Amino acid sequence: MKKSAIMFPLLVLLAVACGPGGDEDEERTVRVRIQTMELSTISAEVYANTRLEGTQEALVFASIPGTVEEVLIAEGDEIEAGARLVRMDTDQQVNAGTSAALASVSAARANAENARANFERMQTLFEAGALSAQELDGVGVALEAAEAQLNQAYAGYTQARTTRDNAWIAAPFSGKIGRVWARAGNMSGSTPLLSISGNGGVIARVLLPESDIFRLEVGQAAYVTVSAIDQQSIPGIVMAVSPTVDPVSGQVSAEVHFDDPENQLRPGLSGRVSIVTESISDAIVLPVSVLRRTRGGYQVAVVENNRAVLREITTGLISHGNVQILTGVEPGDNVIILGQNSVIQDGSVEVVNR
Repeated sequence: MKKSAIMFPLLVLLAVACGPGGDEDEERTVRVRIQTMELSTISAEVYANTRLEGTQEALVFASIPGTVEEVLIAEGDEIEAGARLVRMDTDQQVNAGTSAALASVSAARANAENARANFERMQTLFEAGALSAQELDGVGVALEAAEAQLNQAYAGYTQARTTRDNAWIAAPFSGKIGRVWARAGNMSGSTPLLSISGNGGVIARVLLPESDIFRLEVGQAAYVTVSAIDQQSIPGIVMAVSPTVDPVSGQVSAEVHFDDPENQLRPGLSGRVSIVTESISDAIVLPVSVLRRTRGGYQVAVVENNRAVLREITTGLISHGNVQILTGVEPGDNVIILGQNSVIQDGSVEVVNR
């Protein structure tokens, strides 16, 4: 009984194995998506967070002590170079100095005129023989001294007037008013009255890892992405690169200029700067996720006559999740981009999109 109970299941299994179709499995077809390869461009980039600055920026201070009497501008105003921005009520000492300088000019002018008239009179006497040459020379020396005194008085008055005119705070260049700290009635001190940004675009001063020092060059293309303007990317160009690594930060500094003709950028905005250090055109480019990892490297799956063909590849530049394919794929090849990990060599595939 026990022996027959054991033999019966074995006979059943043997019959199933030897039955019709038992030596063949039905071939499985894998549904895949493909991408027909075309030449494109891939670029390598380096990144740094930054805060934008104006190409021309200035904090404007009062050059002499005084009280703010009138503020003629507001934040955001467009102004031209030389435009009056703030009027100061200068102190009495400055006004008194201007008056004293003007009085000195008047006195020196009168003295010089008298000295010249005296010299001309003495010269007439000298020509008539009534005056010696030595006496005429003495009068000439007195004239020269009077004229020198007049010139000195003019210089003093010019300086005093310049000091007085500094009561008007003028724009050092054309641009846009930033912050305005000046308030009528406030005393001027060590704090700025206002800030101005020029109209020549903005710049980004960035610090990059020292490993990038030999990849950075003046003239490289760049762009900045700013969240304040819906993550738009504004193009720019590298204008300066430090030839050395900063000993404090251990990084390499670079300066990027953005012309911004549409005036979208503003000094003070934070953003992410990308510098294109290398760009390769006419390249075969695939997403990194498409590659199949092997012991020796990578391979991709290609569709040929509804069959999967696995090809060994070599890779080049990797950027933004894409990779340059150097060998193994040619333009026009249909590379499987979805389902590639489910296919086998010469396996049947069904393309569900092209």
